[in-house]
Amino acid sequence: MKILIYIAIFSLLATACSPSYFGSSSRDRTQPNIVQPEEEEYEVLIFDNNFDRWMQTNGRPVGFYSPQYYEQKNRQYVAAWNEKVGRFGGNSPFQNIINYDYSEDYGVEVNYQLFWYFKYVEDLYGRRYNFPV
Repeated sequence: MKILIYIAIFSLLATACSPSYFGSSSRDRTQPNIVQPEEEEYEVLIFDNNFDRWMQTNGRPVGFYSPQYYEQKNRQYVAAWNEKVGRFGGNSPFQNIINYDYSEDYGVEVNYQLFWYFKYVEDLYGRRYNFPV
């Protein structure tokens, strides 16, 4: 399980250096990384410079939704994301499969950050790529 997360992280980091298809640097359009710096702790790393600005404008406090809500929505978003990877591949912002283990407890902070990143992607690319549907 942990090996899959490390493989996903490596894949995500490898694509961070790939050329961008949207006219901006590749670091502006990278995908979220779930990393495990210490045993049983996870952290989401988002390298998109515009996300922080978007989050300040559109985000809500952590307690706005329940932890179960974040987990449920992340399951739907991850399924939609992975479907888009299969459909569009490297010619879209959906370049790598996200290995989100539904049985793993990532904690409310990780689920919160991942949820809002998916909302950000939905806001940016939702109409163009029909995300998350």
